[in-house]
Amino acid sequence: MKSFQAKDIQKLVDINKHRYDYIASKIGIKPEIDEVEKTGYHHLYSFKNLLEFAFVHKANNLGVTRKAAKEMLKFLSDNIELKEAGLFDPGKRIKALLHYADSNDGKLFKLFGPSISAQDKKGFFLGERFDTINKFLKKSENKENEMSIPRVKEAMKNLTSQSTFADLADFDGYITINLGAIKDRVLEQLKE
Repeated sequence: MKSFQAKDIQKLVDINKHRYDYIASKIGIKPEIDEVEKTGYHHLYSFKNLLEFAFVHKANNLGVTRKAAKEMLKFLSDNIELKEAGLFDPGKRIKALLHYADSNDGKLFKLFGPSISAQDKKGFFLGERFDTINKFLKKSENKENEMSIPRVKEAMKNLTSQSTFADLADFDGYITINLGAIKDRVLEQLKE
């Protein structure tokens, strides 16, 4: 697995040291290969981390807030469809767009493109109800009680998925991030 130091990230994503530090500390991108606490040593980032820096940098430039950028990374990392399409695989090309919309009720992340199935194109809405259910699920995973029964968790997940679909037409506007183009640009930089 190829690894990247901070200077590599800065060069490949075309960001300065200050911007790198901001994304690493405020967004919380943790090195997947080696996180070092000692002075004089370098963090080692994975290709996935490199793309996370690139996606966050583009999202921030388009006006996505720090909190929304964190949620975006979680959405991208947790999305099975994107994993299967090879978003974080340096050997695969992907054609996918991420639409992001925000309202007082929550945020919408919606995928689109030939690499995305019809199910994932529906979109996923992260609203207040989702946050409450998600916190409950996380607590129940850590407890050995009746709430950690798999069928109760499954029922809660089904409730979450049924109540969280939304459409871009429900929002005043949205931002589109071309995940495939950003990945292609990073891959081209790696060849140089």
